[in-house]
Amino acid sequence: MTERKVNDIGGLPAGPVCKDEHPSTLHEKRVDALLRLLSGPKLEAFTVDAMRRAIESNTEEDYRNLGYYDKWIRAVRDLVIEQQVLSRDEIDARVELLRAKHKKVAA
Repeated sequence: MTERKVNDIGGLPAGPVCKDEHPSTLHEKRVDALLRLLSGPKLEAFTVDAMRRAIESNTEEDYRNLGYYDKWIRAVRDLVIEQQVLSRDEIDARVELLRAKHKKVAA
């Protein structure tokens, strides 16, 4: 028998699925735009299949606890590092710069 992947939850006990529509947040729009730019025909940094593989490689706990777009952005981060578009150090440096900028604005 094949091992069940973390995302393969079909047939397992679970609560009801919320089917309510909600307006997209700015975060969701940005993550979607980033994915489209990086996987689109102009850059082709990675494929949709690679994106799926990266999302499915989350731990069971992360897969259960991360939001939909949080899984996406983590996968994008992992894939741009894997494909050597950016290094982990470059991403970390930019995140720190943005955090510092946000702290100044919030103060």
